[in-house]
Amino acid sequence: MPCEIVTVPIVRDPDGLAISSRNAYLSPEERQAALVLNRSLRKASAMAEAGERDVKTIKAAVMRYIQSEPLAAIDYVEIYSFPELEDMDTLDREALLAVAAKFGAARLIDNVILKPAGSSAP
Repeated sequence: MPCEIVTVPIVRDPDGLAISSRNAYLSPEERQAALVLNRSLRKASAMAEAGERDVKTIKAAVMRYIQSEPLAAIDYVEIYSFPELEDMDTLDREALLAVAAKFGAARLIDNVILKPAGSSAP
């Protein structure tokens, strides 16, 4: 079955939390804790832009960052080539970093396209 992936920017609240109907399930404390997801994605992007190429290193850093938030329970942290969505060990092209974590009863997801240093991709 042929398909095409069309990317669009994620709509975010001013504090960086991705807008989702699931956010209504968050207590004020959990909502603050959930900001760790966007921060972890920004950290990974900065690592990639600074030249980090090892996918395991980036994933481990994201996991440590999310785990530093006591209210976060990680479901997954994954990096796949983009747009192929294939496993990769080295960040030598664009990649999708996808994360999911629970904060109380709410399971939140977020993602970013990682661009390796020197990438000419938009």
